[in-house]
Amino acid sequence: MMSGRRAALIENQQFYSFLEQLQAELKEARLSALEYELSGIMATYDALIDYFGQGADDPERDRVYRQLVGRALLLSDRCAIALHGANQLPYYTAQNKTARHESLRVYQLQLEAFAEGIKATADMDELKRLATTHDTQLSNLFADLWTSDVWDATTASEADGLLLSSTITVADQCTIVSAVTLSLMRMFDPLKMLFLCDAYYHPQAAVNSRALVGIVIVCYCWASRIGYYSEVQARLDLLCEDSIFSDQVCEVVLQFARSTDTEEIDRKMREEIIPGLMKNPKLRQMPGITKEDVNADDINPDWEQWMHESGLEESMREITEWQMEGADVNMSTFSQLKRYPFFYNIMGWFRPFDAWQADVLGIIGNPNEKGSVLSGTVLQSNFLCDSDKYSFCYAIREIPQMQRDAMMSQLEEQNRALKENADMPDLKRLSKQTTQGLMRQYVQNLYRFFKLFPNIQEFDNPIHHIVLCPMRINPLYGNITEAEHLFKLIGLNIKQKQYLRAIEYFVRLEALYPERMEATQLQQLGLCYQKKKMYDAAIEAYTKADLQKPDSYWTILHLAQCYREMENEEEALKYYEIAESMKPDNLNLTYHVVEQLYALGEYEEALPRLHKIDYHHPESLKTVRLLAECNLFSCKFGQATRYYERMMSEHTGELTSHDWRHAAYTYWLQGERKRCFECLQRAEALHLEDEYTPSFADVVHKESHMLISLGAHKEDITYFYDAYCRSKRG
Repeated sequence: MMSGRRAALIENQQFYSFLEQLQAELKEARLSALEYELSGIMATYDALIDYFGQGADDPERDRVYRQLVGRALLLSDRCAIALHGANQLPYYTAQNKTARHESLRVYQLQLEAFAEGIKATADMDELKRLATTHDTQLSNLFADLWTSDVWDATTASEADGLLLSSTITVADQCTIVSAVTLSLMRMFDPLKMLFLCDAYYHPQAAVNSRALVGIVIVCYCWASRIGYYSEVQARLDLLCEDSIFSDQVCEVVLQFARSTDTEEIDRKMREEIIPGLMKNPKLRQMPGITKEDVNADDINPDWEQWMHESGLEESMREITEWQMEGADVNMSTFSQLKRYPFFYNIMGWFRPFDAWQADVLGIIGNPNEKGSVLSGTVLQSNFLCDSDKYSFCYAIREIPQMQRDAMMSQLEEQNRALKENADMPDLKRLSKQTTQGLMRQYVQNLYRFFKLFPNIQEFDNPIHHIVLCPMRINPLYGNITEAEHLFKLIGLNIKQKQYLRAIEYFVRLEALYPERMEATQLQQLGLCYQKKKMYDAAIEAYTKADLQKPDSYWTILHLAQCYREMENEEEALKYYEIAESMKPDNLNLTYHVVEQLYALGEYEEALPRLHKIDYHHPESLKTVRLLAECNLFSCKFGQATRYYERMMSEHTGELTSHDWRHAAYTYWLQGERKRCFECLQRAEALHLEDEYTPSFADVVHKESHMLISLGAHKEDITYFYDAYCRSKRG
């Protein structure tokens, strides 16, 4: 929360001014405790500056300076929250005031007592009582951790106790990690950051995956800060040496990038897929299911045909593909189910789906008893994130018991089917609780929090920071910019049509690993530039690709397209002709060659290709139009007339004012004045419909120079338009 003005002083290496401003602000606000801490920093810095001024050699000077800046930045943050928190962060301030601020050791004993208690009793009433008490204790702990001030060594040691306890449930430890992450997003604290680094080595994947995501978020939020805390920097450097950590950091960044597709998927689900299916009349013609069908071993072929014809099969395939890629397809389904009181408590958005949460316990029964269908289906599902699992359970609670029993029966059947198909590779990968799956679920939880939490205006959404290219000062920069990771990030951004972002990653790839910029990468880079209409850069990339991999049809074609967009007809023609020689049966290429010949005024050369296209596609108006014009401009007026009359016969309603004018000029050059004026009248009627700015007379006058160049007598042109006007009066 440090003000931008003070942050600029640090960036501009005006630390003394920073300290003086902070001192004045603390004094005015009467924050005596913080003022006392600042006085110690200032005294040490004064001594450092005095030694420097005397020319004394001090090898520790830079280390001490960075340490002092780090301490001062923490004070600045605490000052900002103390002064402006009530106005700018009312929800946070209220949570801070009502937090119990118990010793973390007390919370550890409470959580351990709960974990022991649920193992020791089978009585549901007692279990519900324990769960209700535990919910309150965990909520208090979350608020304490989230709103806590900078930790001291004692608090950090007690926090480690929560993490290292073998008794506390994994779900509780996940919640603790999230609370610390949220606290770090509000205000940087080196000891909390070290806590996350420790949590990354937790033996439980659910805990260490949350710690990993937290580390990535904090490194992006506070990239410019971390270097001031040597112990944190050293710990991160150690982590970054681990190839597994590097791969996982890349996967987290990719998952955050994928989350940016959620709104588009949500829109497509709401506006296209679901309404399309609902409007489809075939959905109302679902085949009847008989008792024999239910007992049959195979799926009724009628159902398969119905699914295909109704469009349901294609929609389900698209949704499945999204899921396989790690996309979030459930946002639209569950976003309206976040209005339960559970979600008004901030902890609810970060608590893993826990069968021991009091409300969930009342729905699914004793988790210690085997055979709970809902527990087995929902709790273990890798298809829903934790937030949506809670939504599902609360929605189930409102369904009448009879319908709930029927749903449980269906879920049991689906569960059995999933087990029977457990060896299917894709299904096995998606259903297994892998570290990657846990990270994906957690990112989806975070996405929902930053979109749907009632007081979200008090939080900065870190997703936008993370999906942008990493800053060089980011301690994770080296992990993101490994060659294989850059390839993944580039591929995803191209798929998302985020071409500028892909270009930035390409720039890093080329700078760091020039040997990896092979023809394929250069083609992709060229495409990104081309999509952003940066044609010079695209041509440069495509030319390099052509040097590495000559005679690639794809490269040649895209070079032609870029030159055409730049209106460099000569180069465009050259590359289109090369492409045409590679695929002589591709009439689209032939037509593009014709377009370039036409633009260059090479009308005679265009005609053979036009005849070829017309032979295969006589119905094409654009081909006949070019045949007429190329014959006209080649002074083959009889041939031109034949094609214009063909246009009038076969495409009357599609002709433009331009077509009718050129037909008129063709008749004039052949001495057919009456037919000429008839065509001009049709041209003028269309011209008026289109509300052109220049008058029809001005257009005809401008085109009179073309008539002269084609052989019309200059003196006749003087009377051309007047004769047309006279003909209209009869």
